[in-house]
Amino acid sequence: MNLKYRKRLLLLLSFFIFTTDSVKAFASPSFAYSEEEWERLRNNTMEYDELTGLVHEYNGTVLNNQLDLTKKRDDPTADDVAQVYRDAADDLRGTITGDSDLADAIAEAQARQLELNADNNVFDLEVYRLTYDQTERNLVMMAQADMIDHQQALVRLEIQKQNRELQKELLCVKESQEQIGVAASIDVLSAKKDLQNTEAGITETEASVQRLRQTLCVMLGWDYDASPDIKEIPETDKSRIDNMNPDLDVEKAVANNYSLKINQRKFINAESEITKQTLQNTMIDNKKKIGASLQSQYQTVLQSEIAYEEAKINFELENRNMEIAEQKKQLGSISSLEYLQQQTNYLSKKAEVTITDLDLFQAMERYDWFVNGMAPVE
Repeated sequence: MNLKYRKRLLLLLSFFIFTTDSVKAFASPSFAYSEEEWERLRNNTMEYDELTGLVHEYNGTVLNNQLDLTKKRDDPTADDVAQVYRDAADDLRGTITGDSDLADAIAEAQARQLELNADNNVFDLEVYRLTYDQTERNLVMMAQADMIDHQQALVRLEIQKQNRELQKELLCVKESQEQIGVAASIDVLSAKKDLQNTEAGITETEASVQRLRQTLCVMLGWDYDASPDIKEIPETDKSRIDNMNPDLDVEKAVANNYSLKINQRKFINAESEITKQTLQNTMIDNKKKIGASLQSQYQTVLQSEIAYEEAKINFELENRNMEIAEQKKQLGSISSLEYLQQQTNYLSKKAEVTITDLDLFQAMERYDWFVNGMAPVE
């Protein structure tokens, strides 16, 4: 939907939230955010720090889940459902007269199945609420990852275009050399092939940029072909790493984990000893995997930090080479091809700093998500 429509929709839903229970799932009340925050959510910009709000207010899956949860508030509890199954089983057994072995056997089999359904019923409103909360947070994580990928793709696209200019220049040189007999035709063909490969890479990256933009638009409430202003990712605060300690953070990660909370709730609702034992084993396994996931993600953070520091060193070296090339250009002691090649190397190393910085940022974000309940347990 376009910007004007999004604003009208949000205002309309905010009005109806106070007049009908059936609409409460569609939007937050006006007091949920400040006026400034509402304006940011309603404008035609996409900023990293508002992704959580955009997903909550505009994502179709989240809105449908909110509506479904509202409907389920009047549904029977897990105990109520189980009791209905047991009452039905008792009614079936009441039909057993001993007059027909076949009829009695069928009634008994059906009664046992109903009792099994009662024992296995572990869903209630709280299970659904936790599941939908987990889904919403997963969508925020996906939006964050796509926004980071989008920015990295734009950086790669810029370098690919710079490399295309270099390869065009190289092709011109090879063609000139061929004309005077200095280069062979195979050298020209090789230069043409390199240029074609770069052109194909540019087309592929442009398609990736477009796909990521469309995915973000649909996920966050715009039309797929809208053109919101997608802002850059916030600057990475590397001091966050100093506060990470998986040995200490694992306790919080376990306490917050949504998958574990859901299984704990199912365990409370379970009646069957087999179901309880199965869930008990699953929860033990969940806790182990939460710890392993947190440790693994911490290592990813450290490895990303090393990659970033290496990229910075490489860029600093290339920056010095670029300064030398600039001096040579002023003195006229460097060819246009050599200068373009050095410029391309310089921009490539600079881009690598940006890309590894974003990798580090994403690694830290995922670590925090794991601590705050989203560590995978599968």
